[in-house]
Amino acid sequence: MKKLLFLGACLVALTSQPVMAQTGGPDVIVMSVRMGGLGKTRVVLAYSGGKTEEKMIKNASNSDKAQDEAAAAYQEIIAGLYQQGYSLKSTFVEFQGSVSTLVFVKGQ
Repeated sequence: MKKLLFLGACLVALTSQPVMAQTGGPDVIVMSVRMGGLGKTRVVLAYSGGKTEEKMIKNASNSDKAQDEAAAAYQEIIAGLYQQGYSLKSTFVEFQGSVSTLVFVKGQ
């Protein structure tokens, strides 16, 4: 009987959800887009662990060609994040619309 109770307790322990502290939090990337006044838009990707990556993109308002190039650059950045397993979780705009922030989360 003791063995049966022990086996039952082990099965219950195996089927329970892991504690969040043991599994760690989700992997998050924050993408900040700041429209510049000098014909450039600054895109900063902030990764978990403190690593950052910066990209400069021509402002889309300069010409049709610049708009095409900007759209292609944004598509390349976002497609790269999706290929790595990230999905868009949230967006918000700061400072009268000149700074946009996108939050990507991996595996959720």
